[in-house]
Amino acid sequence: MMDYLNQGLNQNKDSLESLAEEMNFQEEYVDEMNHEISYFLQKCSRLPTANHNDRNNYANMISVIQNLEDLSDECCSMMHSLCKFKKEAEEASLENQTKELIEYFNQVHIFYEQTCTYIALGLSEIDKVLLSDVEDKIDRTKRELKKASRKRIENGSNVKAELNYMDLVRKIEKAGDCIFGVIQAIQPNPGDSLLAAGS
Repeated sequence: MMDYLNQGLNQNKDSLESLAEEMNFQEEYVDEMNHEISYFLQKCSRLPTANHNDRNNYANMISVIQNLEDLSDECCSMMHSLCKFKKEAEEASLENQTKELIEYFNQVHIFYEQTCTYIALGLSEIDKVLLSDVEDKIDRTKRELKKASRKRIENGSNVKAELNYMDLVRKIEKAGDCIFGVIQAIQPNPGDSLLAAGS
């Protein structure tokens, strides 16, 4: 779904409708997967053989699944906001604003790809700190873009178009929050924890 958004940001408004339809289809599929996987993990956690650590691991996995589903919702909402933004933005400012949004979205997209690697391979406590810095950078960029947009409004820019722009910035940042939620739910590698305890 992040790839569809990347395509949408780089395409003109006339080609966004088909991407939005495909996103809606994918979002429904993710909802179904979230329900089925969460239900399965809950059943596993109630097995008589499941100990305390097992139940904690299942709870963390459910948290990962839920944050990914929240990310899916945000991506879908983002696509609808993108369609609105490109439809109503002024031609004179559309190119520069789109460039800003692409650069901001790329921060979140790279963050997402890094997180996918950590889901598969695990991560250390040091990785969590480094990724927290990435999330802070995403938050800072949001504040800078919103400040620039408010300044454009003060200078006479189209208020409705700027509000659409700020809504899109807010949703990109919220997608970053969902990704960071996944990071927080991933348990550190056991070896890393033992190393930290022994140091």
